[in-house]
Amino acid sequence: MKKLILSLFLFSSLSAVSQMSIRVINLDVKMGEADEVARLFEGYHNVERKSGAAVLQVAHYLDGVTHRIIFAGDPANWGEKVQKSDVEWEAYVGKLRTHFNSVDRSMVLTNLRWRQGDRAKSKAAKHWEIIPENPEQFLTAYDKFIKSIDGILGDRITSVTSIDMGGLGGTHSTALNGENLNDIVLVERAIQKTKAFKDFLKERGEVKLVKSYFTNNIHLFNKH
Repeated sequence: MKKLILSLFLFSSLSAVSQMSIRVINLDVKMGEADEVARLFEGYHNVERKSGAAVLQVAHYLDGVTHRIIFAGDPANWGEKVQKSDVEWEAYVGKLRTHFNSVDRSMVLTNLRWRQGDRAKSKAAKHWEIIPENPEQFLTAYDKFIKSIDGILGDRITSVTSIDMGGLGGTHSTALNGENLNDIVLVERAIQKTKAFKDFLKERGEVKLVKSYFTNNIHLFNKH
């Protein structure tokens, strides 16, 4: 409980992964201090976890956000295998805070769909925060669509999450992962030429786009 309170003070003062809980913390890191944030993150989170992962990302095209910290896992089996002491946590939090201009617009999500892929080839991701008029209809169309373009996607990860708290006003988020931005752009272009894409646009129902943005993983620790 003490660690949860400290987390909230700091930050507001991923198939088989179905129903995983995801907590996203948006950061504005001070100019020139990203390397130190990455070093601190690695030093604290590069440990075995009960489930899920701890991720540090750089963010682009997201106003006021330079980086994101993500914790994902089974809510019933959350956190590190060997729990760190409150003293260790407080020391880590205290060091991190000095490198932030602000922490804002964080969110809690639930994983609804996850297409497994090669994580080494999926370090980058394009995200769409959206409001589908009929979420059930959207997911049905999405399942059919992803299955139809399996050959184009190859080893790339795709996902859909519900936004349970926070965010930019959307109710759901989708993502397409790839090796880098060029890879994702080229895959998008190939997908948009398919009949499956045109069918998906017709069958998914009305969808409002709230925001699209890009992230790239700096660290991903998911040792179990």
